Amino acid sequence: MKKLSLTLILLFFSFGCESFVENAISPISYVNDDDINTAENIPFLMNGVLNNYSRAHSYVSLWADLLSDAIVNDGKVQGSTDVRGEYLDNGIYDPTAGTYSPPYEAVAQAWRSARTLKNILVDIEADASVYKSAYYTAYLYQALPCYLLGTYFGRGSSYPSDGGATLDKSAFKPSSELLLMATAYFDSALVHADEEEIKIINSLLARQNLYSGNFSEAADYASVGLQAGEEPFMAIPGLEDPWPNWYWTEAGNNRTRYTLASRFKYLLGEDFVDSNSNGVWDSTEVFTDCARPGADVGQGDGNYNGPTEPEESVRLSMSVAGMTPGESYSRYFQTKYPNADSPIPIINWQETYLIIAELSLRGESVSISAIDAVNSVRSNYGLEALDEIDLNTLLHERDKELFCQGQRIIDQNRFPELLSWHISGLDTWHYLPIPYEEELSNPLYP
Repeated sequence: MKKLSLTLILLFFSFGCESFVENAISPISYVNDDDINTAENIPFLMNGVLNNYSRAHSYVSLWADLLSDAIVNDGKVQGSTDVRGEYLDNGIYDPTAGTYSPPYEAVAQAWRSARTLKNILVDIEADASVYKSAYYTAYLYQALPCYLLGTYFGRGSSYPSDGGATLDKSAFKPSSELLLMATAYFDSALVHADEEEIKIINSLLARQNLYSGNFSEAADYASVGLQAGEEPFMAIPGLEDPWPNWYWTEAGNNRTRYTLASRFKYLLGEDFVDSNSNGVWDSTEVFTDCARPGADVGQGDGNYNGPTEPEESVRLSMSVAGMTPGESYSRYFQTKYPNADSPIPIINWQETYLIIAELSLRGESVSISAIDAVNSVRSNYGLEALDEIDLNTLLHERDKELFCQGQRIIDQNRFPELLSWHISGLDTWHYLPIPYEEELSNPLYP
């Protein structure tokens, strides 16, 4: 579908951002309570940091997908009574409206709680292993909010050459500064990281540098990032006051406020009643007409559309949504996250390998060829190996592999010339990340 191409989730005008941030949620009380700022309560404080970031990550990712062509708001789906979602779906965002502020507030709260944990650790004596883990958590979860703000948020005095945001009542920070802050926090976390955590941070830095156009640096980080079969880094529920997985909450089993772009269902094929049990659709058999790809609201095409990539059901999990009575077409919602506490990948080896594949196609020196990296990801699901790979094919693999993880809008803005959603005449919206063929002398990349 064609959407107005907001590169970033939130557009903070420089004249309004400070007053807006002053209305953000105040620091939660547990991190300011002297009664629990003890060594015994470090795990509790760390748990609060994990909960806060997981909530922020899922919130930002969902809204990023809604702003992209991955998720749509169709008012004819039962449960989709959401004017805000329709605006987001069409790339329209009003930063002064209170109902649009929760993702930013969640990011600010996540950074604030991690910073407070770090400050508390200065005055606490604890076991060395606990101390090391707590410092790693404090620095890592200050880095991640800065990455989110620098990548997904923006609009200040230097727009459109740079994005940015405020950070917990700070002055406006351009994206370049926020990403430098993220890198510094990641570097500090590395000091306290174990072997697996070092790989996680390197994968995160590989992604950040890829998105910023720093391809050589991205290749260096990716080469020592997560390897095939290694455990992912997830946004997970904490032990107390579990975070809500926002995909489940608003685009899943809890409520189908938002549904998937129809292209995902067209890969798997439209559903039908196999009356004669021969395994294929026959003209006399009833089928479910899915909404046409590219349409926010409207009918199906009235014809049965068979699968183009039925094997992708292993990584594209979805279910049919309830429609307004009388509608002749259907939409589908994600079931990748079937429960309120389903974890969401922040980074994993599969994404790292797709990063390596892109860097290889760009001519960077990496340890795995582009085709081998992509086929390693596909073989993880038992999918047939590809014979060749180019940028278009890689973007298609990313679309499926990073399904419902908030990455699609970044690719849409990195590759407007390769993705059909792009609307000509709106190039000034593409200010973060800079499209890959532009000169890297842009101030965004100091």
